Amino acid sequence: MSRPRKAEDPIRWPVPCNRCGQHHQTVARWPDGGLCGYCYQQAKRTRGICACGHEGVLPGIIEEQPTCRRCSGVRLNVDCVGCGDEDELYSGGRCWTCVLGDVVDDLLTNQATGSMADDLIPLAAALKSMKRANSGLTWIQQKHVTAFLRNLAVAPHISHETFDELPASRTREYVRGLLTEHGVLPQRDELRMRYDSWAAEAIERVKDPQHLT
Repeated sequence: MSRPRKAEDPIRWPVPCNRCGQHHQTVARWPDGGLCGYCYQQAKRTRGICACGHEGVLPGIIEEQPTCRRCSGVRLNVDCVGCGDEDELYSGGRCWTCVLGDVVDDLLTNQATGSMADDLIPLAAALKSMKRANSGLTWIQQKHVTAFLRNLAVAPHISHETFDELPASRTREYVRGLLTEHGVLPQRDELRMRYDSWAAEAIERVKDPQHLT
């Protein structure tokens, strides 16, 4: 999802963006003209097949159609040093997907043993294959998600009971669902389990013995 645009400022930026026509700061000058930051970001994320047959990032525009770097003459580094694919780069010359993969491996590896539990390998694969790697990285780097995955990495075994002992959260149920989907955990009636847990806690909250009968 692209970031919301701020109101344009014709006084501060009198020359409009060549693509959107709005008055924002020019951050790049390509063969088709100057681009504002919003159009620059969009160009780096535009993928498809160019008229020449090249498949990958299409940052240029010729006759209102997205084109590859070679056809458009756009100079832009989108070559990931990790996987070699064309993609928007995040850090160290690597794309979002490669960085996400490294973060996932680090969090799900037991630092004491230096290895990842076999039961967590399907989970790692699922997290690495998130449709939007940038959103996945943002999610996984939240402190509570990072802490949860690190705790899971050192769990002696992976079971529903293991998850039940961890603090209740949406993250716990999301990860449980992934492991269930990939056959690591057996299917179970989660609504029934939640009801039983709620019922037990409700009884504990009742202080008056007369209300327990």
